[in-house]
Amino acid sequence: MIFSLTLCVFLGAVLWLDRVFMLQALLSRPIVLGPLLGLAVHNLPLGLLIGASLELMWLNAPPVGAFLPYDDSFCAAVAVPVGAVAAVALTTQEAAGVALFVCLPTTLVGRWIDTRIRLSNQSLLPDDPARLSERLPKAMYLALGRSFLSALGAIALCTAVLGGTVYFLKDVLPLSVLRTLACLPLIGIVIGLTGLITSRRMQTRTIWIVAFALGLSAGVLWIWTR
Repeated sequence: MIFSLTLCVFLGAVLWLDRVFMLQALLSRPIVLGPLLGLAVHNLPLGLLIGASLELMWLNAPPVGAFLPYDDSFCAAVAVPVGAVAAVALTTQEAAGVALFVCLPTTLVGRWIDTRIRLSNQSLLPDDPARLSERLPKAMYLALGRSFLSALGAIALCTAVLGGTVYFLKDVLPLSVLRTLACLPLIGIVIGLTGLITSRRMQTRTIWIVAFALGLSAGVLWIWTR
């Protein structure tokens, strides 16, 4: 279990970099990141529930330009290992709901970490434009390494604190509370779909986005009811 959680945290930090700092191949999207981390902790349905819920809740708030929305990718990177801790004693639906409930505030932590990294990386470039081409390759490697270590430390710390909290609370939470929290992933998906349908941008989106969202919801509902 410890090895799986460690691998999950490490992989979460690597995939989180895809959000801004490297590749940007959409690997950091919760619907991709969540299932991959679910595989790392040997619980794919848990990763899919968490990833689908966060993906749809933040579907209409992509990071564009200088705008930094709440960091759903960071939240997913923390919520999956925390959910794996809860899943030791709870059902997959209950574990996903508990993890989302306690980890949603980490969207603020992720945005703060992102901002701090961007500001600190600015100091790596020289003030003299003539030296820019000389220093740029080294600065890029240093920036990437600093970003990875910052993400790894933040995700590990949040996972340790929230995972420990869940570990001690999972056996004492009333059944009524657990059943309520078990509905949280589905509620997140419904909220996300409602926002997508009612958004003005829905008029200009291509049909495959709608098909993807509906197919994703059908898959989650199948896992939910089986």
